[in-house]
Amino acid sequence: MHGGVREVELVEEAPDEARRAARRHGGVWRRWWPVPVLVVGLVVAAQAILDARARRHDAFLASLPGTIAPVPERLDVRWEVSTQDQPVVAAGFEVGGAFVGARRMGDGSFDALALDTGTGAVRWATALQAASDARASAASPVCVGTRATTPTASPSSTAARTDARTAADAVGTGTALVCAVPFSAQAARLVTVDAADGSVLASVAVPRTDALAVDGATTYLAARTDNGTCAVRAVVDGTSRWVTVVRCGAGARLLAAGGQVAVGASTDGWTTVLASDGRVVAAVDGSTTTAAVGDLIVTSTSVGGKVRSRVYAAGREPVAVAGTVMVPQVDDGSAAGVVVTADRESRGYDAATGRLLWRVPLALSGAYLVRDGRIVSSSSQDLVVEIDAHSGKVRHRAAVQRDALAMTPMTDGPRYFTVVLGAPSDPARLIGIDAAAGQGVTQVGTPVGLLSLRQVGRHLVGSDAAGVVSVLG
Repeated sequence: MHGGVREVELVEEAPDEARRAARRHGGVWRRWWPVPVLVVGLVVAAQAILDARARRHDAFLASLPGTIAPVPERLDVRWEVSTQDQPVVAAGFEVGGAFVGARRMGDGSFDALALDTGTGAVRWATALQAASDARASAASPVCVGTRATTPTASPSSTAARTDARTAADAVGTGTALVCAVPFSAQAARLVTVDAADGSVLASVAVPRTDALAVDGATTYLAARTDNGTCAVRAVVDGTSRWVTVVRCGAGARLLAAGGQVAVGASTDGWTTVLASDGRVVAAVDGSTTTAAVGDLIVTSTSVGGKVRSRVYAAGREPVAVAGTVMVPQVDDGSAAGVVVTADRESRGYDAATGRLLWRVPLALSGAYLVRDGRIVSSSSQDLVVEIDAHSGKVRHRAAVQRDALAMTPMTDGPRYFTVVLGAPSDPARLIGIDAAAGQGVTQVGTPVGLLSLRQVGRHLVGSDAAGVVSVLG
C-alpha cells in the first residue's frame, strides 16, 4: 500500500548581485585577457629591439678610428716598452693587434716591425736600410701609417689576404706602412710595407725625402733646401705626377687630406697649401699650425695675440673663422660640415660658408669626439661636456674636482674616459662615464706610480717617475 504523495514546489532562488557581477566580469576577462598580455609582449619586444640597436650603435662607434679597446674595471701593466721600441709604440699606428712602425737597430740599420700589443713580442721585422746605407746618407728614413679610405676598412683589424694584394690595397684599407728610405745623400726608395705581415708590396726610386704624407692613392714627398724652400712631389703608382717648389722653412712638415697638401713649419712662420694638381692655393705668413679635419685642411695663425684660422676644402674658396680649429679624435659623421674652434670660448662654424652656428662660454680642451650629433670634450670645469653640434645647446655631464685638470675624453663606444691630472707628483686618474644619458661616473683602477696616461693607437700607455713606459690593459 503506497503512502500519499506529497506535493513539492520547486522554487528557483535568484542569484545575488555579487554573483551576477562576478559572472559578468569573468566574461569580460575571458574576452579581453589577451590584450594586456599582448601589450606586455610588445613592450618587451620593443625594449629588446632598442637594446639590440644600442649594442649595434656602440659596436659601430667602437670600430671607428681613434677609439680605444674595451677598458676593464682595473688596468694592469701588460708589458714595459724598451727605449729602442718606444718610437714604434709612440707612432700610434695599430694594425691587427700590433703596433707597427720602424726603429733604428743597434748596428745602425733600420727595420720596420710589428710589436704585439698584448705582449710586446716582435711579430715580424723587415729590413729597410742597411747599416752601410745609413752611413752613406745624412738623412733618416721617414715612415707613416696610412688611413683607411675604403668604406668598411678599419686599421685596427687585419685586412683579408689575397695572392693579388697590392700596395694600393694595403693603402686603401689603412694597413700599409709607407717609408722613404735614403740610400745615398740625394736618393731614396719609397717602400710600401704590408702592416699585416711585413711583406714589401712596392719599392720605387725617388729623390731624397725629408717629409712624407699619404692621402688616398697619392703619396706626397718634400725635400728641404738650404734657401728655405721645399720641393713638393706627388707620387701615384710609383710615378711622379708633379713637382712644385714653395717656401716652407727649415723644419717643414707635410700634411695631406681631401686631395690637398700643406707644407710648412710653425716655428719658421710660413705655410703653403697646394691643390691635388700642385697649384698653390694659399701661402700663410706667421706662426701657424696645420691640421686635418676629415677631408679639410685647416691653418691656425697667431696674429696680434689672437688666433685666426682658415678652412680649405678641395674645389672651394678658403673660409675664415675665429679661434684655433679643434680636431676630432673620433668622428661618427653626425656633425659633417661643422668646424669647432676654441680660445676663451668655443664656437661652431659652417665649414662651407664660415657662418657662425653657435658660441658657448667654455674653453674646451684641444680635441673632441663626435657622437650622435654632439661635440664631446672637456673643459676647465667639466670632465665631460656635450654640445649639440648644430644648436650649441650645452649639457654638463660631470664636474672637475678643484685643482684638477681633465684631459680630452676618449671612448671605447659605450663609455667615455677622461684622464684627470692633479699636482705634478700625484698619480694620473682615469674616470669612466657611461655615454648613455643619466648614467654614473666610476674610477678605473690603475697601476701604482703612474704619473701620466695617454691613448696610443687603441690602447692606454702610462709612464712613471723613472720614465718607464708601459702598455696597459
